[in-house]
Amino acid sequence: MSRFSAIDLSALAPPDIIETLDYEAIVKEMRDDLVARFPLIAGVIDLESEPARKLIETFAYRELRLRARINDGARAVLVASSYGTNLDHLAALFGTARQDAESDDRLRRRIQLAPEAFSVAGPEGAYQYHVLTVAPWVRDVSAIMTHPGVVRVTVLCSGPDPIPSEGEREAIRLHLRDEAIRPLTDVVQVLPPMVRTVTIEARLTLYPGPDAGVVQSRAKAALGDWLERNRMLGMNLRRSAIFARLHPEGVHSVELIAPAEDIVLDDTEVYAIDGMTITTASTRDA
Repeated sequence: MSRFSAIDLSALAPPDIIETLDYEAIVKEMRDDLVARFPLIAGVIDLESEPARKLIETFAYRELRLRARINDGARAVLVASSYGTNLDHLAALFGTARQDAESDDRLRRRIQLAPEAFSVAGPEGAYQYHVLTVAPWVRDVSAIMTHPGVVRVTVLCSGPDPIPSEGEREAIRLHLRDEAIRPLTDVVQVLPPMVRTVTIEARLTLYPGPDAGVVQSRAKAALGDWLERNRMLGMNLRRSAIFARLHPEGVHSVELIAPAEDIVLDDTEVYAIDGMTITTASTRDA
C-alpha cells in the first residue's frame, strides 16, 4: 500500500457542483413562476385535471433529467467518481494509460501516484508508480531505503499466491534500472514480501431468533471480504477490526480465540490467512 501522502478519495465531501435533485421542488418553482406571470391561473393550477399542470409536471421531469445529466458530467471529470473511458481521459492528463483489464480503482491509484514519478530524486511514490505501470499483475508495492543508496522494492502479487516469480521480479528490476527512472546513486533490490501466516478462530454468541447458519455465514463473509481488501503490504491485522466484522445483526458477542494479539507488519510484510473457523455458541436474551 502506498505510504506517501495520498488523499483518500472516498473520504472527500461531495463537491458543491453536484446538485441534490428534487422533482417536487422543481414543480413548485415552475408553478410559482407561472402564477407570477399569469395570476388568473392561480385558482386552477393545482387541479390535477388542469392541462397547464400536466405541462408543468412534464417540463419539471425533463429538467430533472437535464440536471441529473449535468451532475453526471461533473462526476465524469473528477478522479474520485469518474469511471470507464472518462477515467482513461483523466489519466491521459498525467501521461498514464490504462493497462489491459486494469480496474478503475487501480487506475485511480496510479493517477494519484503519477505526479510522484515526475521527481528525479527517487521518492517512494515514484517507485510505486513505475512498478504498478510495468507490472499489471502487481497488487501492491513498497519502497524503503535499507542502507544509504540501497532501495528495497517489495512486490506483492495479485491472486492467492503473493510471491512473484524470479522472472517477474527480474522484469521489474530491469525496468527500474533505467537511468530515466532511478537516481544514479540508487542500488535497487526487487524482493518478494515476507508472509506472516495467520489463523483466525472465533466463537459467536447470538441473540435468540435469527437462524444461526445465516448469521454465521454473514459474519464469515463480512470478515473474508475485509481480509481480502486489507491484504496489502504493511497493513496490520487488528483484533478490533476482526471483532467489528464479526458483529452483523443477530450477534450478541464475539470471543476471538485467534489471533491472540494484533498482527503488526512492516512495509515488507503481508499476512496470509491459512485457516478461518467461525462457530456459534448459545444464544442470550440481552
